[in-house]
Amino acid sequence: MAELMLPDSRRCNYFFLYDGSKVRGEGDQTREGICYFYPEETPLDEQELLCGQLVGTARCVSELSSSPVRILRLRRNKFSIRVKDDFFWALGCSVEVPTISVCELLDQLINLFCFYTGSVRQSYQRNSKESLAARWAQYLSHLQSGSSELHHIFSCLRTIDSTNVDPLLLLKAALILQACQRCPLVLAGCILFRGRVVSTQMSPELTMKVMFHESETYTKPQRPSAPSTFSSFGGAVGSTAVFLTLSELQYVQSAPVDKAFSSHSTPHKSTASKKTRLSRTLSDTPSSSESEPSDPGSSQSAQKLYSPHLSDRSVLSPDPAAPRPLEPPLSNGTLSPEAEEEPQEESFYYSFHSNGDGGSRTHNEGEMPDPPPPRSAAFDLPEESPPIPMTLYLHRVKGLVLALLVEPHFLSDTASMEEVYHCSLASLNGLEAHLRSVSPGAPGAPGPYIFAHLDCIQSTLTSNLSGRPGGAPERPFVRATSLLHSHFCNTETLQEAIIRSAGAAVYGTRSVAQETYFQQHGGSLRNSGIPNHQDSAFSLPGKARHRLLKHGVNLL
Repeated sequence: MAELMLPDSRRCNYFFLYDGSKVRGEGDQTREGICYFYPEETPLDEQELLCGQLVGTARCVSELSSSPVRILRLRRNKFSIRVKDDFFWALGCSVEVPTISVCELLDQLINLFCFYTGSVRQSYQRNSKESLAARWAQYLSHLQSGSSELHHIFSCLRTIDSTNVDPLLLLKAALILQACQRCPLVLAGCILFRGRVVSTQMSPELTMKVMFHESETYTKPQRPSAPSTFSSFGGAVGSTAVFLTLSELQYVQSAPVDKAFSSHSTPHKSTASKKTRLSRTLSDTPSSSESEPSDPGSSQSAQKLYSPHLSDRSVLSPDPAAPRPLEPPLSNGTLSPEAEEEPQEESFYYSFHSNGDGGSRTHNEGEMPDPPPPRSAAFDLPEESPPIPMTLYLHRVKGLVLALLVEPHFLSDTASMEEVYHCSLASLNGLEAHLRSVSPGAPGAPGPYIFAHLDCIQSTLTSNLSGRPGGAPERPFVRATSLLHSHFCNTETLQEAIIRSAGAAVYGTRSVAQETYFQQHGGSLRNSGIPNHQDSAFSLPGKARHRLLKHGVNLL
């Protein structure tokens, strides 16, 4: 099979979308089915060559094995493959990139397209191939840029550095989200600062999708006259249409939120006679004379009244065969054993700076009887269930962004918009001022060890790497971490491993909730090629447990 030569090394060497419905007859040319091909400067003849060979090979292998093809490995590249009806996606990376990372990158790319565009088939029926090609290029560029190599390996979120941030600021961000979520038309939200997550109520996969729009708008000059900007709130507020899958909608609805004390009800309900104001600053709380009597029974009935505010979309209620959404985690990342029997009274959010040990992570699709949604948000194309239109509401305060998933008719409900805008305005300004004043801290000198800690539940990474590409002491660690991560993903029973060369050794350990990698500098690293109990590599587990405690990583 032919492979094309690239002038430079890139994380993603190739990506294309092929529509087999365009090539039916003997005289039809392969190029008619190519919807998008990356790199775009590739000659059309070479595009046809690679597309034709990969599509033909994948279909042949699939028919012979009676199972879908996920990976095709060539001499210099490996390709992740996804097939849905007549659509064929392929993403090719260097063979050095872990297979799991290649598969997750392709899933993220397709899901990002579906989140902002909807059904792939309908998108190509409504829009020109050129306009959608620009979108594929935009999404691909976003997923490949702005993160360290470790972030690419683990496909994890970028968060603010909690070591320099007052924990009260993180609590303040969470309270802002909870205040906004009391509006019945608000499903969930997140707060981002300069392209990094401060707090979120959404799953890591949904948060990643929202971060794309934030990063795109943040790098462009603000235009108050843009169609998505609301003139009554100035250029700081905007919105864009998005599409959720059924499982994503179930997930954001699974968090019980007490909306009974909202100062504005849904358009389908009459306005309450006594309104309780939302907190305009976080120290503002309703007085006892303003609050309704706290009656547990009335609170529960109010939850039942407001929580299913998509009652007009009751046809979307999950059937018993549909995948169950993840249970809402507590603030420490653990799962509540009583989650199904007893609803929580407060909204949950992901705390990115705690070390939870709960939950589980599934890697192999073939080994599930009753499967939870996989970590990569699943390859959940809208064709499998109709895409559900929603709206992404964004309120920007300089480098700070409040992003909320809201009902489509939220934009036409002036009272709800004003409520959400005013209840969060003062708090967002204060939070932005505090975060802006926090020094990011210059990367310190290389220490005696390097570590990377992945929270598998919250999809966040903690590390003491400088983040500078091509660092001599860091490159072997990154390569070893990539290899160990791939082994952990492919072997569920593997919990600890040490990988070493003549000059370096890296220790890796994983549980259902976390993965940790550790390399000690200095010391004797002589390796005769024969296992030796005096080899310094075998002391790495003990050193990792001791040294990482001060970073909040408990390996005991």
